[in-house]
Amino acid sequence: MTASIIGPMGDRADFAVTYRPVGTPVRTLLAILRDRSAGRRLPQLFISEYIGPTLRSALTDAAISFTDTTGWVSLVSESPLILLSTEGAIRAPASRRSETVERLNGVAANRIINTLCTRNTPFGVRELAGWARVSPGSVSKLLPTLAAEGIIDRGHRGRVVRVNRKALIERWVQDYSFTKTNRSVTFCLAPRGLARLQDQIANFDIPVTATGSAAARQLLPGHVTPVLPMRLLALYAESPVETATTLNLILTDAATANVVIASPQDSNILDEENAPVASILVDLLTLPGRGDAEADQLIKVLAEHDPAWGTRQ
Repeated sequence: MTASIIGPMGDRADFAVTYRPVGTPVRTLLAILRDRSAGRRLPQLFISEYIGPTLRSALTDAAISFTDTTGWVSLVSESPLILLSTEGAIRAPASRRSETVERLNGVAANRIINTLCTRNTPFGVRELAGWARVSPGSVSKLLPTLAAEGIIDRGHRGRVVRVNRKALIERWVQDYSFTKTNRSVTFCLAPRGLARLQDQIANFDIPVTATGSAAARQLLPGHVTPVLPMRLLALYAESPVETATTLNLILTDAATANVVIASPQDSNILDEENAPVASILVDLLTLPGRGDAEADQLIKVLAEHDPAWGTRQ
């Protein structure tokens, strides 16, 4: 199939059209398109119901035009010269089928995402459900949404064969907020400073879980200096106000706080000293301050040893 664009002066640009449904693995799709480009003189135009940010980026890098039903368009032609782009929906449109999950919220999604950011592929639905301690049904509802947006690739029998962890974090942030997703968020002031407060927590074995800047620092190699000084200590605790009282913190507002304590959406987080890496990153990206710079630094460090955290795989 071909599609043509004809200008008011009769100039004409022809494209060889390829359609694939959402969920086609990115690597497989790019291989198909490159193979077709090599065999034909016409530039390729890829069409689908929705093209997520990961696939859009890959298609752009491969100089392949694309369009979807939500309004994302990128048409490029050298002769005649055409550079046309428009933006569409930030998320895949809601499926008419009730068996898929469109928003990445809730305890099950939290656990599945945290697991996808730690386990190596390939794995199946039941394996992922077991690691995440959720039902296989919860996994089956979420994976099609991630596949539709090019965040994961699925292979034989639906096994997950690739996870773009950076893209997964960027997608989770669209539906997650530290202050709105978690409960009993309490802003406080540590009058004697954060260093003394951290010593107090360690010396008296206060039952809290670190996230944000404090937890991110634990994942940096010893030779790497944090990109910013820590200005906000973010903690999870079962009872934030009670914990603040135990630590002799002064309750205050977000503008003047240097400590924030929340009761986590997933209480399993409280079993560990630090939150899982995916939770650390989305907390950095949604807490007040310059957490985005710290999140970017941590992702770059992770990508040095794990290509799943890279921008290209």
